[in-house]
Amino acid sequence: MNKEATLSHPQHDHDYGSQIAVIRSDLERLQGDIRKLKDDIAEDAQERLKQFTEQATETLKEKGEELRERGAELREASEERKEAIVNEVQQHPFASVLAATGAGLAIGALAMWAQNGAKP
Repeated sequence: MNKEATLSHPQHDHDYGSQIAVIRSDLERLQGDIRKLKDDIAEDAQERLKQFTEQATETLKEKGEELRERGAELREASEERKEAIVNEVQQHPFASVLAATGAGLAIGALAMWAQNGAKP
């Protein structure tokens, strides 16, 4: 077999330059697709973060308002209880002093009992 016959044989007829050009073109398209995908993901993430921030802000506003309302209700209820206690003490001062003294003695006795331990 001579050299010319070997070179013209179809198995040895490769155009590496055009194959490399096709691969480069494919790689460039792939890089472009990856850049576009990255941009789309970043845009989607930014939109989701914006939505989450808006929802969180709205929820915080709602919960803050609920807490303010509950705080106002508790202040009003405590003021009513305070007035009721003051009225009760003013109407029955002797009984109030006796009740407070009894409660103090009971708490003191429990504290001593707990400190010394229960003795049968």
